[in-house]
Amino acid sequence: MYNYKSLLLMLMTVILIGASNANAQTVRGTVVDAETDETLIGVNIMLHGTNIGTTTDLNGEFSLMVPDREGTLVFRYVGFVTQRVQIEGREEINVALEPDIIYGDELIMVGYGLQQRSLVTGAISRIESRDIEQAAPLRLEQALQGRTAGVTVIQNSGQPGSPATVRIRGIGTTGDAQPLYLVDGMPVGGIDYLNPADIASIEVLKDASATAIYGARGANGVVMITTQQGSPGPIQVNYTGYVGFQNPWRETDLLNAPDYMKIMNESYANDGRSIPFPDIEQRIAEIGEGTNWQEEVFYYNAPVTDHTLRLSGGTETSNYMASMSYRMQDGIVAEGKSNFERLSFRVNSNHQRGRLDYGTRATYTRKTTRGIDPNEEFGGIMARASNIDPVTPVYDEDGNFASSPFASQEVVNPVAFIDVINSEWNEDKFVGGVFGNFNFTDRLSLRSTLDIDLAYGGNRSFTPVYDLGGNVFNTTSSAFQEQNKWVTWQTSHVLRYQDQIEDHNFSVLGGIELLDHRNEFLGGVAFDLTMESFDNAWLSVGTDEENQTNFGGLGLESLASYFTRLNYDYDNRYMLEGVLRVDGSSKFGPDDRWAVFPAFSLGWVISREDFLRDHDFISYLKLRGGWGQNGSDNIGQFTYTPLITTHAGYGFGMTPSIVTGAYPTQIANPALRWETSEQTNLGLETAFLDHRLFFNVDVYNKETKGLLLAAPIPAFIGNAPPVVNGGTVRNRGIEFESGFRQIVGDWRVSLSLTGTYNQNEVTSIENDEGRLFGAGVSTSMDHVAMAMVGKPIAFFWGYETAGIFQTQEEVQNHVNSEGEVIQPSARPGDLIFVDHNDDGEITDEDRVKIGNPYPDFTMGFNIDLDWRSFDLNMFWYGSFGNDIFTGGTRRHDLPMPNWKEDVLDRWTEENPSTTHPRVTIRDPNGNYTRPSDFFVEDGSFVRLRNISLGYTLPPRITDRAGASRLRVYVAAQNLLTFTGYSGHDPEIGAFGALNVGIDRNIYPQARTVTMGINLDF
Repeated sequence: MYNYKSLLLMLMTVILIGASNANAQTVRGTVVDAETDETLIGVNIMLHGTNIGTTTDLNGEFSLMVPDREGTLVFRYVGFVTQRVQIEGREEINVALEPDIIYGDELIMVGYGLQQRSLVTGAISRIESRDIEQAAPLRLEQALQGRTAGVTVIQNSGQPGSPATVRIRGIGTTGDAQPLYLVDGMPVGGIDYLNPADIASIEVLKDASATAIYGARGANGVVMITTQQGSPGPIQVNYTGYVGFQNPWRETDLLNAPDYMKIMNESYANDGRSIPFPDIEQRIAEIGEGTNWQEEVFYYNAPVTDHTLRLSGGTETSNYMASMSYRMQDGIVAEGKSNFERLSFRVNSNHQRGRLDYGTRATYTRKTTRGIDPNEEFGGIMARASNIDPVTPVYDEDGNFASSPFASQEVVNPVAFIDVINSEWNEDKFVGGVFGNFNFTDRLSLRSTLDIDLAYGGNRSFTPVYDLGGNVFNTTSSAFQEQNKWVTWQTSHVLRYQDQIEDHNFSVLGGIELLDHRNEFLGGVAFDLTMESFDNAWLSVGTDEENQTNFGGLGLESLASYFTRLNYDYDNRYMLEGVLRVDGSSKFGPDDRWAVFPAFSLGWVISREDFLRDHDFISYLKLRGGWGQNGSDNIGQFTYTPLITTHAGYGFGMTPSIVTGAYPTQIANPALRWETSEQTNLGLETAFLDHRLFFNVDVYNKETKGLLLAAPIPAFIGNAPPVVNGGTVRNRGIEFESGFRQIVGDWRVSLSLTGTYNQNEVTSIENDEGRLFGAGVSTSMDHVAMAMVGKPIAFFWGYETAGIFQTQEEVQNHVNSEGEVIQPSARPGDLIFVDHNDDGEITDEDRVKIGNPYPDFTMGFNIDLDWRSFDLNMFWYGSFGNDIFTGGTRRHDLPMPNWKEDVLDRWTEENPSTTHPRVTIRDPNGNYTRPSDFFVEDGSFVRLRNISLGYTLPPRITDRAGASRLRVYVAAQNLLTFTGYSGHDPEIGAFGALNVGIDRNIYPQARTVTMGINLDF
């Protein structure tokens, strides 16, 4: 399906390579920093008076075809003095650029503009395009993991296209805690449509003083993504592509058939029941080790491929960038039923005419996703593979799918279930806009933008007639269809004035912004199809008109904002910034619709003081701090007012006739108001040894007030609970970023280390219980996740154990202060539960915090080594202190699911274990049905997230093909993982604010090996 697209991209690349200027002569050289002698990447080089130009590569080298080797080359690089060099017939020109003393800092993105890094007073982290290229992320969020301090990224699953959980400085809400994503200034609902190769940089705004300019949407942090732009010069063509394969990095240790039958016999015998495998020796002789169901559902050597072709160029007044990319990734579970495909096109252009600068940004993406449930203990593929007995074969003697006589409910043949899965999601998405910036004077300008995010999504599935055993059957074929349309537009108008009076520099901006979002959806389900196949499963082929159902609806929301920001600095040493934003949201009632979000911050560049200006050791030293407020309206639409829905199911009269009735879906709360996040931040930025060594540290305190949450109500009310402002959450932490860069001979070394420590605590919940109940597990472990005053959000709530009873005497001696036996039905080999309230019973009142799904500390360590034409990159990521609840990996509520191998160390009279209780089916003590710390494992891990080895061919070879650079490389992701966790993957993300870190047999991430090229010409 995808081969022809890959071949087309490669063919276009080859054709473009052939276009070279045979009449010109080559000028080559290297550009370095005059102070550090470090090579500079991306320096713009133009032949003065022409559109001939190029940029330096990753080694700081350039190669340019110049007529007669005459003229003047102009070297431009942000933060350095522009230099003009006469060619005068020379073939080699090496240039050392001097740092600009006044404007020597790099420019980084801030809200509604650019700012010199040294003058920034907020906490902002930046990721360059080279970091993204080295990471080769499957999703763009993965490029943030470990590379930005204060940002926690947990992959939700290994399914292609699966999103990641991103938390900036902890989780401050029980609602939607995802950050605000801005792509070239446009807010977008998700970033899976983006091609990582199109990204120029990512700025992460973390503290309130940096995010307050986005007011209502900045409470969870802001991720600003800037896409690649064109540069002056002739057409430049870049091709990047790779092909690879993926495999599971581990299998969990499940019992084989002999051990399974042994444990099952023992379990039944412990309950005084007849054993299920009296003929165990005969069965072993027939089936040996039995079926390894993990090997049956895993797709080994699953392919992945990615190709991007980018063209750019232009003149001093007009430039462009156009790209086309294709990506295909098969999943490592359920071959053919779990994959992701994306085809995208992007065009960016910038133009200047007199005092007017204007341009466009446009992206079209076509996505196709086929998937399975990635973390489901009842119906998931991995759950079935982990729980079904290894005695049953995949196929019976007739070649049909075998049905297990020992399986029950959802635990059935997973390979057979894969065969009946038929679903697909298609989405066409356009994100684009236009902007214009008019400079009334050199000091006063007006920038206006209009952006649109338009998406059409269609979901379709087909369910055939089948009977797989247990309760997994379907008696009537059906087709499901759903169509969605999302339209979001935003317009902003920003007036900016900046001036300088002697050593006093200031700028002020003010603006307005309007945003409108509209979602339309329509769908239905048809039954008893005339053509039973996925290709023909449309609503029109259903014949059961009586049971066919249809649905549809419309969602609307809008936001209006006014904002202003003042920046002042004296002599680039003392900085002050103040921000004020006013937001109004349609999600709140008329009396509470508007809110004001202020912020201010201060900065002091100490190294620019006279007593440090010429210091040999300290190159840079800045102290900054700030305070601010942000808001959040991440709730449903119209929750402040009653919404009426219909229900065709009310009977009236002595002979009831069914009529359609109407009722409110949710209890309204007209007093609903904004959730507010208030944050204080103190930061220190340092650099030493001519900027070869740097260290930045931030300390913060973030408090979320007026927590938006669903209020607990009695079930008999019959309506959905109201959304209320009902709590406060606090996050405190410290984060650091450090690095070292050095050039020694042919070696170039770059090291960076980031670390984040965050402590999350709920400080108030405004209900009688002071807690919010979260996700449960299986059928018996309710509310495993909890939010409670004094504890972190989504902590694991269960029973504390104190070992295992070894004798009946220990059972009788386990008493409360009144001498009452606490667990009278227990037997030797059962878990000892702690009676915390000393009432002589084990009840919900004895449940305590038994784990925290969020890590205490995360780190990232990046190593870059270049030697001549070779480059090596390694990126390690570590997560420490996070716990995983494993109670969902085995169906303990069923009689005969499989076990992990650790059950072989269970308690018996011959093996008095202190770690694993005895096996039993009835489980009268609740060893396996009570949520306890027995099911909590340390989820800490260190993972070699990415490693790549590349080689850049010498110019004498690439010049012959008209290319300026050709790099070939081999890379691997998730090559090594060090963890004590026993499950498939220690990375288990959030499936809701109160459903985090619970393993229900997660779809694991893959170990991926790729081979690719980077080609410029």
